[in-house]
Amino acid sequence: MRTKLEKGAYGYLKRSRLYAWKKAGLMLSVPVLIFLISWFIHGTRENVITVVAVVGCLPGCNQVVRAILASRYPSMDREMWEKTEAVRGTLPVLYENVFTSYEKNYYVDCIAVSGRETVGYSSASDLDAREAAEHIRSQLRKSSYKQNVTILKEENAFLERLGRLAGSDPEPVPFKEDDRYPGWTRDEIVLHLLQAISL
Repeated sequence: MRTKLEKGAYGYLKRSRLYAWKKAGLMLSVPVLIFLISWFIHGTRENVITVVAVVGCLPGCNQVVRAILASRYPSMDREMWEKTEAVRGTLPVLYENVFTSYEKNYYVDCIAVSGRETVGYSSASDLDAREAAEHIRSQLRKSSYKQNVTILKEENAFLERLGRLAGSDPEPVPFKEDDRYPGWTRDEIVLHLLQAISL
């Protein structure tokens, strides 16, 4: 039996895309089957069961929309994932993030947290890195966590920056335990907040 991938794990988007399409197919097949059986039994489509079947398709149609949205974003390139894993050391990292806002979504392949520094890499050609970094920064600030957020679009620059963060101690950040997250470190809370604003 396959285990469920957590949000932020490598391969999460691919697995969630497959799951969304399977769920959509199942949710649509039940009302269609009811409609066909009713048609066969009554010899006509004009009966109350047809209305029930049509209404029963609505949740499935909603799931199709979710599946289409999930299909827009590819999983991270495996070679880049391997390079990141080799460089990151013990730094906490989230993979395959789609940060959402009311206006647009920002695809960030990888994002790492070290103290007050948050650095990410995006392979999306249409991503405005400064806009994405500002969105993430403002969302963290709303939860009272000030971070220096940088999103890079060049692989080598990201890996070099990640290596520097992994090889040095993070800048000490004054931190009082958050009542909302008892027992959590500051980095763990920041990672949790990043997961919360990602699809």
